[in-house]
Amino acid sequence: MKKALVALLLAFLVAGCTPANRKGLLAAGYAPEYVDGYVDGYSAGCHTIGHPFYRFTRDKVRYEEDSHYKKGWEDGFIIARSDYAAVW
Repeated sequence: MKKALVALLLAFLVAGCTPANRKGLLAAGYAPEYVDGYVDGYSAGCHTIGHPFYRFTRDKVRYEEDSHYKKGWEDGFIIARSDYAAVW
């Protein structure tokens, strides 16, 4: 019973954040700089919430100098936190 409970808990934990789809975003017409920021922001958002398989990622120079990267990072960060919170 404990193994099943642990497996179920882990499944819910992991389900909260799924990898950002870089190819899909590029195919949808988003700028590569935006997509880079989105992917980094999504990872950072998942990490901040406590997801064990993501890390906080942000290119400080690009965040400060590239408005597309910054906007993508902020969007990805917010979406990740929303996705993860929706599971809990």
